[in-house]
Amino acid sequence: MISPLVADALVVVTLVGFYGGLARDLGATAEFLDPRLGLGLSLGTYVAGGVATLLALATVAVETSTASPAAEVIATVVALSLLFAAAFGVCFRVGTAVYAILLRVGFRLPRR
Repeated sequence: MISPLVADALVVVTLVGFYGGLARDLGATAEFLDPRLGLGLSLGTYVAGGVATLLALATVAVETSTASPAAEVIATVVALSLLFAAAFGVCFRVGTAVYAILLRVGFRLPRR
């Protein structure tokens, strides 16, 4: 069973991952408009990664504090770490893909 804390943290990590993927490509495009805007959005990717990492570490720490045997603690750490890493990675790629689709529609680029 998944705890409410893990569920809430997972939602935030996925949203931050989506923002990170979107900001990564948006930063490169915004570079043409204003270099400062492009730099700010490019740094947003690293901020998103840092926020997701800190939130995942805090959640893992809280969840493992309630586990008693060492094997259960190790299993909890590994499972939650993989869960958060996969959620962030998938949503990061989805954010990149959504931006590519929006760019293609905005510039009316043909499909290959």
